[in-house]
Amino acid sequence: MFAQTSWYKPIPEDWFIVVTDVINSTEAIKKGQYKQVNSIGVASIVALINAIKPLKIPYVFGGDGATACLPKSQLDIAKPALAAARLMAQEQFGLNLRIGLVSVAEIREHGFDVLVAKHQPHEFYQQAMFAGNGLNFAEKLIKEDTPTNPYILADYFPANDDIFDGFECRWNEIPSTKEETIALLIQGVAADDHSLNQIYQQILDKVSEIYGTESEYHPLKLDNLSLSSSFKTLNCEAGIRTAFKGLAKRLKYLLKLQVLRLVGIWLMAKKIKTQHTDWGKYKQQLLDNTDYQKFDDTLRMVIAGSKSQQVKLRQALDVFQQQDLIAYGIHSSSAALITCMVKDYNTDHVHFLDAANGGYAMAALELKRQLKNREK
Repeated sequence: MFAQTSWYKPIPEDWFIVVTDVINSTEAIKKGQYKQVNSIGVASIVALINAIKPLKIPYVFGGDGATACLPKSQLDIAKPALAAARLMAQEQFGLNLRIGLVSVAEIREHGFDVLVAKHQPHEFYQQAMFAGNGLNFAEKLIKEDTPTNPYILADYFPANDDIFDGFECRWNEIPSTKEETIALLIQGVAADDHSLNQIYQQILDKVSEIYGTESEYHPLKLDNLSLSSSFKTLNCEAGIRTAFKGLAKRLKYLLKLQVLRLVGIWLMAKKIKTQHTDWGKYKQQLLDNTDYQKFDDTLRMVIAGSKSQQVKLRQALDVFQQQDLIAYGIHSSSAALITCMVKDYNTDHVHFLDAANGGYAMAALELKRQLKNREK
């Protein structure tokens, strides 16, 4: 089980935790910029991965940002890439991306830890899982609103926009196969690891009891995946991939995306198999390589279900919450949202999932309210 700490290994002492998040993401989402918020969070991962390749690091997408673990030796390489993501967010979408770094050594000095495990749900897809509450502590330090916060990445000369190679955002929102798609956040607050593991297992059992098997509540289905022809939708990818190249290059890229859409539809419909890619299997691999459930000191899930199932889920979670065992947040939407990192179209592609209209970022508001009430 993902919360079983015996499966985790400590991150080395000389590593750093990188946290990115869109400042005032709630207000941006209320203005309809939830797709841009998601895209910026994924773009920060893509930039970091590109900067330090072929080195592989553990990371997790959180909706309005991301978290990753980075060796100290890679800081000077990573900082220009992260600065590029911050500049891109401001120039292309008018949004501010906060970027912070905290050493693992300092996290441990405060009594927290950063533990990581590798989860492989499918043959070509690996996920990092985190425990130890160190990520939550790092995020708290980075989000302290002080003018001289020492954890915030200072001004840095940014890398060029090739740093975003592999970022893709070409799919239409995926309408729920049921009545709704929810983003679910659950954070255990029990005192010891054994109790937390039992609580999370009981919660997952409840999810299965209410929603059925994973295949039943998976928010994506093969027949409701479609490539977008909307310039508004495609503008997120175009803005990021041509961030510093000017309007002409951006328009050219948008036209290129329209051509690629038609080619992609034909390749997948005809199940064309090339030397490098079996296009008949691509949509299934997309489903397999999707992070619709994960753990980073907080259980994160995107679930398709009915409104009555959500009522039953809330009733079950309220029992745990009233016993001061968890805090949780739920955001309901009519669709899911995919943002992608593609290294190749055969097997090496990852698809970051959120509920539309704010997803995890909006669910976090309810989670934070419960945590504040608990502190009171």
